[in-house]
Amino acid sequence: MNRFIDFLVLLLLGFLIGFNVSFTFIIAPLLFSHFDHRTAGEITNVIFPYYFASGWIIGILIYTLIGIKSIKDKQLIKNYKGFVIGLLLLVITHMALHKTVLPVARNINLQYYVLLDEGKKEEALKLKEKFKKIHGVSSFINLFNLGLEIYLFWYYLLKDRRLKKRSD
Repeated sequence: MNRFIDFLVLLLLGFLIGFNVSFTFIIAPLLFSHFDHRTAGEITNVIFPYYFASGWIIGILIYTLIGIKSIKDKQLIKNYKGFVIGLLLLVITHMALHKTVLPVARNINLQYYVLLDEGKKEEALKLKEKFKKIHGVSSFINLFNLGLEIYLFWYYLLKDRRLKKRSD
């Protein structure tokens, strides 16, 4: 059972890393290089909620798996303290992106295009500047999450191996 849980934890973390890398470095750049910004933004706005939600939902699933594994091993949480703290941070940052940053950015972007359509370019440019700041925060958190996901994957993989060597 523990091997299966370990496999699932690493698989879920690998999925998050793959989703993050593919969306950040392949899908989003391709969309914005092949479509006008408005269309590319509309397409990414369909993907973003799933992308950000996947991080905190998978994080909670991993917490559940760790909880199941800790039923037999009462020292597990203590042994994996860095992992548990990092995972909590990952859940919080993905949830912040999903539930706070994304809705604010979407709202500003929507207002921006409404003002552009109405011919109010100066007002629209002010909103564009706000959007750029929020996008910068979002991008920073997203890259932080990628680094954290890689850390969590390696921490779990290496810690698991070290603990198994110690018990042999």
